[in-house]
Amino acid sequence: MRAVSFVERLEIDFHGGLFNQAVALGDVDNDKGNELVLGNIEGELAVYKGSKTTPWKKCADLGMITCVGVGDIHNNGKNNVVTLTAEGWCYLFDLSSDGLSEQVGKEYSEDLDRTIQPSFTQHLPANGKTMLMADVDGDGKVELVIGYSDRVVRSFRWHEATGKLQQGGKWQLTGQIGSMTVNLSADGIPELLVAQPGGTFVTLLPQIHTALEELLEEGEDTASQSLVYRYHPLASSRARNSSVTTEIVGCISRGPESQSNRASYYALVTLDGTMMLVEDDRILWSLQVDHQLFSLAKLDVTGNGREEVVVSSWDGQTYIVNHNREVVRYQFEESVAAFHAGHYSVVEGKNVPCFVYVTFSNRIYVYYNLYLPQVESTSLIEAMGNLTETQQLLARLNINTSSTSQLRQLYRWCLYGKHKSPKT
Repeated sequence: MRAVSFVERLEIDFHGGLFNQAVALGDVDNDKGNELVLGNIEGELAVYKGSKTTPWKKCADLGMITCVGVGDIHNNGKNNVVTLTAEGWCYLFDLSSDGLSEQVGKEYSEDLDRTIQPSFTQHLPANGKTMLMADVDGDGKVELVIGYSDRVVRSFRWHEATGKLQQGGKWQLTGQIGSMTVNLSADGIPELLVAQPGGTFVTLLPQIHTALEELLEEGEDTASQSLVYRYHPLASSRARNSSVTTEIVGCISRGPESQSNRASYYALVTLDGTMMLVEDDRILWSLQVDHQLFSLAKLDVTGNGREEVVVSSWDGQTYIVNHNREVVRYQFEESVAAFHAGHYSVVEGKNVPCFVYVTFSNRIYVYYNLYLPQVESTSLIEAMGNLTETQQLLARLNINTSSTSQLRQLYRWCLYGKHKSPKT
């Protein structure tokens, strides 16, 4: 295990409690650079841009915000901010320059310049706890999928003819919903996965898209059919607690050399400390720790094209695990209320890896320019052996490069000076 050093840190003051799903990173104004979006239980939405530690845009009195996201909800090639409240209100914000002009449209002060209003509002079923925006059925269009506290999952799609979100699918699950993700099958088809208690999950199977489009054309508001799903017991037999909360993340990149005819990786973590990397229902590795794991993400922190699994616990312990189960871990300085990993733009147009920690003391810390040379451990002999200059110098000294004992003796002398070997 090695400690992690961060290049830069932003410290943001944002009051109010946050749910873990109410933190998002994305290009909200379509300028190719990602911003940070936060929403609290007091109904305040704040967007942070660049190195500024005060909100770039803000909105208040929205209700108890449970989820925020950034995505092309209109399927028009332009991102919007989507905010969901516990009361069921779904707010869309258009933060592109044209959208801001439409919302304000008059001379205003600096404070008013920061204040935004929703470009669209719609009431959906209440008590949504997790939200996902993605193409979940492979038709090239983005859907809004919401998981509810009553164990129901609903999918919505923007319908241009009616100018609102229409419900497409509804699934009633048997266990409480942890989180949701999209993963690619071996044939490249996206699958919607939903975490279930005890390290298990289900694949939701949408089968009514043709019928749904017909209903929408006829002016029907929703398609209320209950769709089928496939249950994956996975680690239920080895779970410490069969009812413990589970989180899931999919489409973990294998790297540029990966085969196209293989399913992408997905990972699961449980609150009682189990991590797993999975391929097509086959557990590639599992790892158990003595910390309560509540947040799961993926991020390429080494720049090799392979995304690592990033996990945070309530007490601040953070793990970065590669595909071979090699781990970098470190202790964050405070207890963590919410955690997110992704890309953030401090320099205009340049997105860099970052971690976002939300603490219980109303502070948000953004660590950016986060790069590691590697996750796997290595030795001095191995590292020096990869340098051409080292091989040339060793040849001049008549050191046998294949003799580990000679190399170890030489490096010990270089580092610590010549001294007698301890008696055995």
